[in-house]
Amino acid sequence: MKGVKRVTTLKDFYFSARKILRENGIENPDLVARYLIKESVNVADIDIIINSGRLVSAAQESLINDHIKRHISGEPISRIFGEREFWGIPFKITPDVLDPRQDTETIIEASLKRFIGNPPERVLDMGTGSGCIIISLLSEWPNAKGVAVDISEKALAVAEENARINNLQKRIRFIQSNWGDSVKGKYDVIVSNPPYISNHEITNLSPEVKNYDPILALSGGDDGLDCYKIIISQIKRLLKQSGAAFLEIGYTQADEVMRLVGESGLSVSTVHPDITGILRVVEISSGEK
Repeated sequence: MKGVKRVTTLKDFYFSARKILRENGIENPDLVARYLIKESVNVADIDIIINSGRLVSAAQESLINDHIKRHISGEPISRIFGEREFWGIPFKITPDVLDPRQDTETIIEASLKRFIGNPPERVLDMGTGSGCIIISLLSEWPNAKGVAVDISEKALAVAEENARINNLQKRIRFIQSNWGDSVKGKYDVIVSNPPYISNHEITNLSPEVKNYDPILALSGGDDGLDCYKIIISQIKRLLKQSGAAFLEIGYTQADEVMRLVGESGLSVSTVHPDITGILRVVEISSGEK
């Protein structure tokens, strides 16, 4: 791919970048061009509009061209800059953690709805990855404390850094554990977005997922249910009688996950749809079925 033609002004560079993105089939090329320029050379939208005569240096041009090429090749913008906004909060991401997506915000919405007027004290996040779920929840529940577990030491390091960035490091304890194996005590809220893609579906994922998200955070075994079987068996031990657990699921998995919950002796309170109407989060209680 040819890079943006050598130009001298921010305005001309923006128009050239937009044209290349459009020609390569990138959705919303205007927005993407502005974002890539803003993040690459530390300017604001207003600079592109008002200060359009500002000169672009050769080094800046080279950097933006590199980012354009990477995005056209399929690399998500969040991976290029190592940051993703989730629940209105900035999160650092690395190749060791899943890139948080809007679908997962359904866990936050469902949890807040369940405990409205009665905020919980203890939260457990199983398979925390970047820490986006527990950090978002604790930002909404200022008196709550949490435990975040992950089998990956590198993922835990990312989650701990995100906790520090958001001034929540004193309220979250991080534990390296295979799900809840090393976790003790009872929790008001248990949340998890486990790997749930079946092995045969991995190859059919979009390039931005299968080429950039860690396989450990994607693969749920032959049927996509391996992690649910473990997590649901541990919820019974870790969830308070008055508590609730929230598990993200794939778009075809509601019936199978509800079956696993029922077989464990727990109860499905409801299944929450995401913003597109797809059943996305199973809410579980320890009460009688």
